[in-house]
Amino acid sequence: MISHPFGRLYRIRRLRHAPGAAIALASIGFACWPSYATAQPDAPDAASREHRMVTPESTDPFVARRNADAQANAEYRASKQLSKREQRTAVSEANAHYKEEVANARINRKADRDAANNALKATELEHPDAPTRSH
Repeated sequence: MISHPFGRLYRIRRLRHAPGAAIALASIGFACWPSYATAQPDAPDAASREHRMVTPESTDPFVARRNADAQANAEYRASKQLSKREQRTAVSEANAHYKEEVANARINRKADRDAANNALKATELEHPDAPTRSH
């Protein structure tokens, strides 16, 4: 950094003649600008906060195309997210239905097995003299 008795003013004068001086001077000016000068005045009521200036749409075809592309991209993203949510809910419902069917099948299989065992035991009780096979 340059040490000079005039400080910032000397640096600004030296930057004025350098290439890209306008950008450098603007950045120095904004960096040194007091914070109270850039602060927005407080609005006393909500009505003054809601009043905003709206700029007219640009007639530049590139700007119009950019805006149309941005809107189309936003709509596409929204529809994609909606379809993903719908797919997730459909998959989770299908999984829940499958799990319920598997649980019911287990219960039915156990009930059928118990019924077969009870029928076998009942036939054994009716015919106690039946020969038992042993190898």
